[in-house]
Amino acid sequence: MKTKILYVERKPSAEAVSIEKVFRQIAESLSSREFATFFRQLPYPNDALGTLKNLFFYSNEKADVYHITGHVHYIALVLPVEKTVLTIHDVGILRIRSGLRRYVLKKLLFDLPIKKLKYITAVSETTKNEIIYYTKCEAEKIRVIENPLQKHFHAPDKKIFNSEFPTILQIGTTANKNLYNLIKALEGIPCQLNIVGELADDIVNFLKEKRIIYANKSNLGNNEIREEYANADIVTFCSTFEGFGLPIIEAQAMLTPVVTSDISPLREVAGEKAAAFADPFDRESIRRSILRVINDENYRKNLVECGVENIKKYQPEKIAFLYENLYREIAQEKLSG
Repeated sequence: MKTKILYVERKPSAEAVSIEKVFRQIAESLSSREFATFFRQLPYPNDALGTLKNLFFYSNEKADVYHITGHVHYIALVLPVEKTVLTIHDVGILRIRSGLRRYVLKKLLFDLPIKKLKYITAVSETTKNEIIYYTKCEAEKIRVIENPLQKHFHAPDKKIFNSEFPTILQIGTTANKNLYNLIKALEGIPCQLNIVGELADDIVNFLKEKRIIYANKSNLGNNEIREEYANADIVTFCSTFEGFGLPIIEAQAMLTPVVTSDISPLREVAGEKAAAFADPFDRESIRRSILRVINDENYRKNLVECGVENIKKYQPEKIAFLYENLYREIAQEKLSG
């Protein structure tokens, strides 16, 4: 009989889909002879009222393993301790909240679920270390399993690089994506900035003030996102903090040079020689890295070649294998217990 894995997800929304795509790729890559996978979205959003409704009205569905995929950590409080895995992608919310709201979120999303559950995964060593720092839990309780590259990101060849007027692709528009510093860095560089994600009015005004030629798209499907990477000359991902950094390996798979932040975990995800690194808090550092990619053909080609090597460690089958071992451990412990 197959082991039934039930992935528990947040309520779907137009802009919050990256985690969901990641775990569908993992599920697809598991052994179909050994595992049967199912997905269940919580019925209510993650606002205060929705969280309470999710906790009080969640009806448990029978499964051998429950896997909370992220952002709804609190649902662990109503799932069985011995059969539930919680994946934590980052602790960014603790950086941007304060006061009573932060206290409540920390309890609901981190302290209580981590204290209750036996099985916790983090998507990077950086995220693991931050979880330990904020919750004081034992390091042995958290195992690191990184995110996989989705299979639709691949490119047999690449368009000729436009060094005269490059297209620069930025994925994401939340505060940590550091758009203000990127825009400042691009001022005066002949280019077009393509931004994927919802743009606030202040960012639009700043783009106009700095006379940046730009295009903006959101709610893109897999093929549309892939086309954005294919058409880009450079991908920028100069975030101030991240839990992992999927756009880096997606760009590398699409043979597109990457400029990213010289911080963990982005340096580790990108590979030491497979991206141009910049200080995300220094617009001149970002500018220098972008200009080097534009002007130095050999450097640019080396980044792409090293990127192709780097993504091998993020192939879905390798990541799925790690989850298979975890799921077997849980299922066997249940039988022995």
